[in-house]
Amino acid sequence: MLKQRIGLIPRYNWDYKFSDFIKSFLAALKVNSNFTISFEKTFNQKPILTASGRTSLYAILKCLNLPPGSKVGVPLYCCSVVFDAISKAGLIPNFIDINLKDYNISVSDLKRKMNSLSALIVVHMFGHPADMDSISDVCGNIPIIEDCAQSLFSRYKEQYTGLLSKASFFSFRSGKYISAGEGSAILTKDPFIYKSLSKVIEQFNDWTKLQQIMHCTGTYIKSSFYKRPWYGIIGYPMGKILDRKLNLTAKTGFKLRKIAMSDIRIVNDRIENFIVKVKKQRKNALYYLEKIKIKDVFLPHEKRNCWSNYYQFAVRFKNVEERNHFSDYLYKCGIDTAKYLDDVVDIAKDYYNYRGDCPNAEDCSKKVLIIPNHYTLSKKDLDYIVNCLNAGSNN
Repeated sequence: MLKQRIGLIPRYNWDYKFSDFIKSFLAALKVNSNFTISFEKTFNQKPILTASGRTSLYAILKCLNLPPGSKVGVPLYCCSVVFDAISKAGLIPNFIDINLKDYNISVSDLKRKMNSLSALIVVHMFGHPADMDSISDVCGNIPIIEDCAQSLFSRYKEQYTGLLSKASFFSFRSGKYISAGEGSAILTKDPFIYKSLSKVIEQFNDWTKLQQIMHCTGTYIKSSFYKRPWYGIIGYPMGKILDRKLNLTAKTGFKLRKIAMSDIRIVNDRIENFIVKVKKQRKNALYYLEKIKIKDVFLPHEKRNCWSNYYQFAVRFKNVEERNHFSDYLYKCGIDTAKYLDDVVDIAKDYYNYRGDCPNAEDCSKKVLIIPNHYTLSKKDLDYIVNCLNAGSNN
């Protein structure tokens, strides 16, 4: 049992080293903080920065000037913080079902519900680009917002996600690809929205030096607990306890803040060359696709004309019992997994008036298991995960 805990492979990657902490700390003090935003160079657009993805989405929705109570289309199968941001903006989430091939918005369900929508949020789930051409055809003049929190550097028909809509936003929260601690970037080609966003975000609160120092210190400590051996010994058991009591994963509520200088520093340092790590993680996923030999499971293959960053590797089982069996079995093997969005249907029903009309999303919420795929895994780790998965059917 102790050996299993010491070697427990984390489900997600919080890549925030001591050197990152030092850079963030100095940036918080404004020491050697004369740096530019490499994000602009990478995407050829000047970003507007906020403290988090949900804050960015809130700001975009406010700038669309929709009447209070307008319905915003959103896939049911996505993180519930998206629903929270819609609600905080004075609007109503209208849930759209997903297709089972890439977990993105179902165009057929979107057509059925389109007449009631004033805007649409497209989530590129697990890093797989949504079918933006078909979605745009259905939406017409209805504004589309891309949620690119999971799709950094993913491409749809050779264009980066985030450049395919009225406005988009990225997330740099720890656990996401960049893992800067927090932070988000908004992109838009619309000069009116850009100007409006700048005015709205200018009213958001700044971080004090003390808040930034506490933030980067906390990020470093939590990130350390997400690495072996500390993850299995401290991070995993503490996370399970605290999440029940303290909303550790922060699925509801957010502060309207600008981005912290400490987070800008990490984003700026990493973004230009980060594609190398994305390609490494993508290579891991392609290796899984070749080597996993479990019967009756759906693996995440790419669609034609798409290039996925494989931010997460989702395995969909034939039923909830088999999903839960593999989750328990892999944990005994020293591999942590995530029953991703297992509670999203209940959250949508309890807080956002979901009426039960998204059967594919409900099905996936009980059958999908996220297995570790991050770029820090070694070849030995990958082989071990594959062997355990393939052996799981017999245990």
